[in-house]
Amino acid sequence: MLEPVDVVAAAVLAVPGVAALHSGPLGGVATFLPGRRVAGVALREDGTSVHLVLETTTDIRATAQAVHRAVEALGPAVAPQPVHVHVEDLAAPAPRA
Repeated sequence: MLEPVDVVAAAVLAVPGVAALHSGPLGGVATFLPGRRVAGVALREDGTSVHLVLETTTDIRATAQAVHRAVEALGPAVAPQPVHVHVEDLAAPAPRA
C-alpha cells in the first residue's frame, strides 16, 4: 500500500525539470515511516514541504510552480495544505537514452 508521502514524491518526480528530492541543508527534511524515510518531503499537520533539486536547463520559477500545482492537486487528505516548495540545488540533466 502506498503511503501519502509516496504519492507526493511520485507526483513531484513526475514534473519535468525535477532531478531529485533533497533532504535539505542539514538532512532533516523527510517523512519518517517504520523502517524507512522519504527524503525531501515533509508532511505535517500544518502543511507540506517539498525540497528539490532541479535540472540546470529548466525554468526554475515555472518548474517550482508546476510542482506546487501538482502537490496541491493531490488534496489535503494526501498533502496537507499549504504546500511549500524549496529549490535546494541544481544539477545537470540526466543523459537520455
